[in-house]
Amino acid sequence: MLRNIATFAFIKAKSLLIVVILITVSTLESTSQSKSQVISGIVTDKDTRQPLIGATILVTDLDKQMGSVTDANGYYEIKNVPVGRHTVSCQYIGYSKFVSEGIIVNSVKETVLNIELLEEITMTGEVVINAYRNAGDPVNELSVVSGRSFSAEETERYAASVNDPGRMALSFPGVQQGGDDNENDIIIRGNSSIGMLWRLEGIDIPNPNHFARPGTSGGGVTVFSAQLMNRSDFYTGAMPAEYGNSLSGAFDVNFRTGNLNEREYRTKIGLLGLDFMAEGPIKEGKSSYLINYRYSTLGILTQMGVYLVGDRVTNKFQDLSFNLSFQGKSGKDFLTVFSLGGLSEEHYMPVENPLDREPGVGNNWEDRLRNQDMGASGITYTHLIDESSYIKAVVAIMGNRMIFEDDTLNLSDDPYRFNTEDYRDWRIASAITYNKKFNQKLKFKSGLHLNHIYYNYFKNELPRFSSGEVDPNRVYGVSIDGVNTTQTIQYYASFNFKASPKVTFNAGFHTLGLMLTNDWAIDPRVSMSYKLNEKNSLSLAYGIHSQMVPLGAFFYADEQGVKPNLNLEFMKANHLIMGHKLSFEKGLRIGTEVYYQSLSNVPVKPDNDEYWMLNNQSGFPAFALVNEGYGENYGIDMAVEKFFSNG
Repeated sequence: MLRNIATFAFIKAKSLLIVVILITVSTLESTSQSKSQVISGIVTDKDTRQPLIGATILVTDLDKQMGSVTDANGYYEIKNVPVGRHTVSCQYIGYSKFVSEGIIVNSVKETVLNIELLEEITMTGEVVINAYRNAGDPVNELSVVSGRSFSAEETERYAASVNDPGRMALSFPGVQQGGDDNENDIIIRGNSSIGMLWRLEGIDIPNPNHFARPGTSGGGVTVFSAQLMNRSDFYTGAMPAEYGNSLSGAFDVNFRTGNLNEREYRTKIGLLGLDFMAEGPIKEGKSSYLINYRYSTLGILTQMGVYLVGDRVTNKFQDLSFNLSFQGKSGKDFLTVFSLGGLSEEHYMPVENPLDREPGVGNNWEDRLRNQDMGASGITYTHLIDESSYIKAVVAIMGNRMIFEDDTLNLSDDPYRFNTEDYRDWRIASAITYNKKFNQKLKFKSGLHLNHIYYNYFKNELPRFSSGEVDPNRVYGVSIDGVNTTQTIQYYASFNFKASPKVTFNAGFHTLGLMLTNDWAIDPRVSMSYKLNEKNSLSLAYGIHSQMVPLGAFFYADEQGVKPNLNLEFMKANHLIMGHKLSFEKGLRIGTEVYYQSLSNVPVKPDNDEYWMLNNQSGFPAFALVNEGYGENYGIDMAVEKFFSNG
């Protein structure tokens, strides 16, 4: 998609883009009267969510340092910060120092920076200099390898990411794009995009992509708007115990809270779409709203007859997201209401004049319609039990729908349906997490995920003699057929033990169960990190990762209506990763990882080497399978990364 847009946008829509640029510039000029802005947020203990009173926050890259100190609620506010890119640091006695990446402070919107600090280990008779926490380190401290956090601002800055976290991830080591340049399939270390897990606000969600395709975790562009995203995590292997039903990696996305003090509005004109955002307090200092609507630029252009994705292809989408945040009177209870939804449609049209259609060229004769919709709405509740533990519960309703209707036409434009696909998946999902810090050295985390799934999978496909050839006497044959309900159960537990300021151990397990097949898996996960000195650290992680096959793969029906794939077992991958990080105080980081993966139980055709599920680009197999496939992935990933500093 990006390559096509870059090639044709200036040729076919030059005048429109000039108008967009002029509007954008005039908007910036009219809203940039103020030369300073406010940076505010809350500082908390990362493990217990308790506010930290008296923490010092500084804007460190100014000639005259500006700063603030947190109040009884952990809140801070720094006024009159000059617009531009700045670095913010936070220090609190007994905690590791926090240093942010380069944060853009602009004139039209307050900057909200919430900070979570990790408690340091102190040992009598030993003095250890602890390096500060790098801005790119994972939000989840249990991840010691193959994990990286990212901000919404980075999705605007990475080349070809165009505010899409899915496309931004393609720039990370060990990640590459799928076979289609129009798609954002995330292929991690030789695996399939099937192996990607998407998580929002602590709960697993369906494929959150516009123009999604069945049997994958990718699509054209993610439904997430960068204007709602908080700092989130991306993993490329050996994930912590809380991530299950995933072979290769995970995206753990969080929504930010709206401004608790000021109402703000923002309109953004981008390559992908028009964004409209509003945020502000519901009750000042205690509750807020944040809402965003986006409509695709491609949809506007196709209405004007400009086709950027392909000849005679209309392409449009829209999405709506919001996050409502509430804090209880005691300061120990927090409630959020979140929602994410997207509608998308692609229409591949035939050549209008039948006499101009080339014989044997399928897209000259075919009329294909693709509708893909998804949504997830939920409530999170967090309760601070005491000063060392908290519990978080999430309940959500979610679903996705993909409808493909493919017709071929004859010279009289009579339609003949050769493919119908209708995949619907609705879920009631719940998750509960308990986190306990026993002392400076030992922490415990566990959780339970329950999904009740209603599914309706149907595919009816017929081969044609040739493009444009109609045979009304041919009989339909169903290849995918499944309607029912099932449940998945996931439970995990993990311990984090800091043996010393230099050495940290993590150990846990993840359990996955699918009621449809009564298949169960218990996957152990262990990892450790060792700080050689202030700049160097080593890490090692091992884990087994199990994943159910895409749900539609169970429901292939042969000519007699028999479904031979209902006994498919979980696919499995053993991950072993060793890493080294070299960090410098000015935001320079050099990371190297050596990885090995052993794959087993991969579905293949019996006695046939033509099909291996993890090589499948999209769709569900319409033939019998057995869990006899195996494979290996191994290699070295290296990255040199420099975060912004000194403006």
